[in-house]
Amino acid sequence: MSTLLTGKPELNRFINRRLILDKIRRDGEISRADLAKQIAIRPPTVSAVVKELIEEGLVEEVGLGTTARGRSPRMIALAQTKPRALGFELSERSLLAGLCGLTGDLCTQVKVPFTPSSPQDAIEELHEVGSRLLNLADMQWDELQGVGVAMPGCLGGPAGDVRWSKAFGWQDIPFKKLCEDRWKLPTDVVNDSLAGGMAAQLFDTAESVNHLVFMFIRFDDVSSKEVGLGVGIIINGEPFHGQFGAAGEMRTKITHPLVHAQELLEESGHQGKVDLTKDVASLCKAMQEGDPIALKAVSRLGDHLSQVVLSILCLIEPGVLMIDSDEPALRDALLEQIENFLASNELTFKPAQTRVVASSLGEFGVVRGAVVPTLQRIFRIPQWS
Repeated sequence: MSTLLTGKPELNRFINRRLILDKIRRDGEISRADLAKQIAIRPPTVSAVVKELIEEGLVEEVGLGTTARGRSPRMIALAQTKPRALGFELSERSLLAGLCGLTGDLCTQVKVPFTPSSPQDAIEELHEVGSRLLNLADMQWDELQGVGVAMPGCLGGPAGDVRWSKAFGWQDIPFKKLCEDRWKLPTDVVNDSLAGGMAAQLFDTAESVNHLVFMFIRFDDVSSKEVGLGVGIIINGEPFHGQFGAAGEMRTKITHPLVHAQELLEESGHQGKVDLTKDVASLCKAMQEGDPIALKAVSRLGDHLSQVVLSILCLIEPGVLMIDSDEPALRDALLEQIENFLASNELTFKPAQTRVVASSLGEFGVVRGAVVPTLQRIFRIPQWS
């Protein structure tokens, strides 16, 4: 929840600070004069806020800019200091970790195999991987300002309790407290899809978006015969957990495209590449080569996902719906089909109002999202906490 602000001067300071920091972060380098012009804040106010940010070590002067006439302006940017936060993403098969600075960009990162075990064993593995990254950066744990852990499941909001995680078989685990007891640092435990949504809003949009939905499509677990679908929801600039912490947990059963492909092969008497059902990579390769069975299997999946997307857009009406996946080739093919479907349903939904786009965050996007609450605390902006 947002910190309570009382009194107009305090509210004005908060708004000015947030606008200035966000503009500096998005532009990379900018002068005080351009800041004042572009966000319509009086120059003396901009100078006072920038002075405060420099004293806090959040912003630094980075040299002189260019100008058509007169003195060259002094440019400012977010301070390029040592990493401030450590982020983790836990999944059923891997552990991703990264150290990041104030910009949210990862300074160093690693991916290792992970097999779900007890919460205590998982925390020890997190500590081991985190220590390895800190050693590479010549840092100690106590030099960090926070840690973020993203994982699948129904979590207890800011309390950081794992109420239920089907992927790990955990229930009612005070995971945040266990983590903080282990490394003695403020720790945020967030749903992986919600972390993706926070990263998308902060790092993957060209302009500020108040309402955003992040959808992650997972294909790696073929044994369930279903596609994994997670949704992170940002409302009014803040993550939406729901009344009981389970918002975004999609229970829609969506058949895996490999199952569709197998059914189509059987219907056609195996007229096509039989090995395309071996794994997801084989299906993607067959799809890219124009195999009719692979194309039809992906199209069946796209029909179902298009209906899901349409329902989400009509229900929430976000400014952006961002789609990501562990198989980018499948994501891009599905995105094209979804866009065509939305364009043909203008009576229900006007596609020009919501941008439906592919995420450019990459494999470590959720790791970056996990550290967003730490960055918010550093910047003293009361959101996402």
